[in-house]
Parts: sequence; structure tokens; C-alpha cells
Amino acid sequence: MKKNNHRGMSAGTILMLTFVFLVLGGSILVLSRLSSRKSVDLTKLSMQTLNLETRETEQLSDSQAEHAQQAVPTAAVQPVRTAAPEVRKAGFSLSVGGTLAFSGELRKNSYLSESKMYDYTDTLQLIRNEFNADVNIVFLENLLSDDAKVNDTVAPGYTADVLKNAGIQYAACGFAKAFDQGDAGIAATEKILQSRGIRVLGIIADQAESSIRMAEYGGVKAAFLQYTGTVSSAVRKSMEKKGIGNQVPAAEAERIAEDIRLAREQGAEAVIVLLQWGKAGKAADKNQKALAQQIADAGADLIIGSGSRIPQGIERLNAADPRGGIRHVLCVWDPGCLMTGDRSSGIKRMAGYLFHITLRKMEDGSIAAEHGSWTPVYTWKYKQDGRFYYRCLPADGPVPDGMDSEQQKLMQRAQDAVTEALKNAPDLEGEAAAG
Repeated sequence: MKKNNHRGMSAGTILMLTFVFLVLGGSILVLSRLSSRKSVDLTKLSMQTLNLETRETEQLSDSQAEHAQQAVPTAAVQPVRTAAPEVRKAGFSLSVGGTLAFSGELRKNSYLSESKMYDYTDTLQLIRNEFNADVNIVFLENLLSDDAKVNDTVAPGYTADVLKNAGIQYAACGFAKAFDQGDAGIAATEKILQSRGIRVLGIIADQAESSIRMAEYGGVKAAFLQYTGTVSSAVRKSMEKKGIGNQVPAAEAERIAEDIRLAREQGAEAVIVLLQWGKAGKAADKNQKALAQQIADAGADLIIGSGSRIPQGIERLNAADPRGGIRHVLCVWDPGCLMTGDRSSGIKRMAGYLFHITLRKMEDGSIAAEHGSWTPVYTWKYKQDGRFYYRCLPADGPVPDGMDSEQQKLMQRAQDAVTEALKNAPDLEGEAAAG
């Protein structure tokens, strides 16, 4: 019997062929894709990957934040406590200087023959810093004029610049010789001072005008009044006969009381009365003391006098209060000379003081005088380049350059004279007087 020699494909061969066909098919498919020019968007893929990473990071951060909140307890919020604002009482500060007179040797030695003018430019500059109150006042014992002849009574109009540059806002111009130039002298003085922004007290050019000067400082309505008791009886009678007695208001109790009443009607909460009274070199007499008491009883809150040209004391006057009880009214009898050329009558004529006080409105509407103080002053005279100069300066301040030993002694004596005059002054540190 005869055998068949042809053999069939094994399983391994079939498996190999299957793999080859699959590879060939895949290659054909890839080539087909490439031949169709379609590309893979790698940017989109990258952004998808980035977004996935960002979401994972955010989830991680949220998880970490939640974990941190769980790990660290939140502190309780504490309320912030602020101090209540300080309630300041309405009020204003006041500085008053004594007699300012451009006369005597001061006037003569200040004359410049070449220009035919008087040089008073720096006479008050060394005291300028002491006039730093809300209201600064001096007693001016000169008429001012651009036309009249200059003498011990009349000073040139540009003298007003000295006051302005020193920070002075009010000039009390009523004095013994205020009517020496008649109507014209009063009108010129008033016009010149007002042109420098300085308010005028004690003289009135227009008879129909009130002698009351009203103003508001620090929320307090104040009235400023000045009266003169040193005009000679002959001149006073002549003025009355001409019907112009009001040009230099007289220091008479009834007149002053009426003006205080009118000032109150106009809304004045504080009334300051200034007086030119007494005799040169003399302390206050019984007539002055009686008048001061009448003014206090009429409702004044502060009384300040001038005229003796020597420093005098400060006193607290008791007056009946319309609301009941007693009012305490400060009376400054005379702060002496702020600046003068008179050196022939002893150290007291060369000395004076600036009086400083604060007038405060209390809850009941009354006025209290508090934080009072004073600055002793001295008129320094020195010679330079053959000419004499005069400077008002604080007698308790540093010795200025160039002051010789003799002048230093006089400056100390001026301070001592003020200290002696004020040795019995009331304590003015706190609320010293209520009105």
C-alpha cells in the first residue's frame, strides 16, 4: 500500500501570519491618515493637561486651606475703643501791653536828619513773640498824622506800621491829649490805624458812631470799650460845648454802665473795659477804686487801666451776680510802660508788663478768666555808630548781644519792679475769675 508525503500548517505558523497581517493593516491605516493631511492639535492637548493640573492644584489648595482652618482656631475680633473727643470750651486769649509813647528822648534820638523821618522800625521786634494771643492790645499815647507837625503828642502816620508788624490788633487811643489836634487829629489817627487793620478804641471821629467795638473770637462774642478820665476839665468842657464830647468818651460810671448794657443787648458774652486814668507815677487812688467797683457791678468781665506809667498790681473785685451769688472780676490797675523814652524818673518809668489771660465761656454762659500770666518788659537804650537806639524786650529773657553790664542791671531792676508790683496778685493759673 502506497503513503501521502504533503504536510498541513502548524498552529505557530498561523499565529505568526496573523500578527503580520495585523501589523500590515495598522501600517496601511496610519499611512492613510498621513496621506489625508490631518494633524494632531498639540496645543489643545497641552491646555487640557494644564487645566487638569490647575484643577488638581486648586483642589489641593482648598484642601490645605481647610486643613489650616481646622488646625488653627480663628481669633475672636476685639472691638476698637477710641477715646471720646475732648470738648473744648469756647474762649480766646488776650495780651495787653501798657503805655506805648513815641515821645521824649526816644522821639528825638530816632530822627534821621538826612531823610527827615523817624526810625521806629525795630522798636518792638524783640517783644514780637510775646504778642501771640488771639487778641493783642496796647495803650497808644500818640495821635497819628501824615500832615501835622511831629512832637511828643503827634507821631508820623507810618508809626502805625510798627504796631501792625508787632501783631497788635487794637489800639486804645484815648489819653489826656487826644483832643490836642481837634477833630482833624482824631479823624486822622482813626483813619491811619484802620488802614493798617488795627481797630481803634477810645476815640470816635463820627459822633453818631458807637464807642462799642464788637467781635467774635473762639466762639465768644466780645465787646471792647475804652474811656478816658485824664482829659483836663477845660478841654472836656470845650468839647461838650461844641457837642463833640463823645469823640473821647469820658470815664464816667453812668456812661460806662449804659454802654455795657447796650453791648449785652448786642449779644456780647464778654465785656472788656479799658481805662486811661490816674496820675503819672501814682498808685490807684480811691476815685479809681470806686469807679472800678462800679464798672464791675455794671457787668464788666475784665477791667484794665493805664495812665500812671508805672507797673501796678492786679486785684479781684467782687460784684453781685444778677443770677445770684458773687462774680469775681479781675482789675489790672496799670501794666506800666510798654515802651518809653522817659528815663528821668527812676526804674519804674522804664518798666512794665504784658498781661496775658484767657477768657473762657462756662456752661452757664458766664465768663471765667483763667491761665493768667505776665511778661515783664524793659526799654533798652544803647548807642551804635554815634546814634541811640531803643528796644522793648522781655526783662526776664536772655541778655541780648551787645548789652553792657549797666543795662543788664537796669533790665534786672525792671523785672524786680514788676515782681514787686504783682506780689499780691491773685493766683491766675486756674479759673481765677468768673463773670
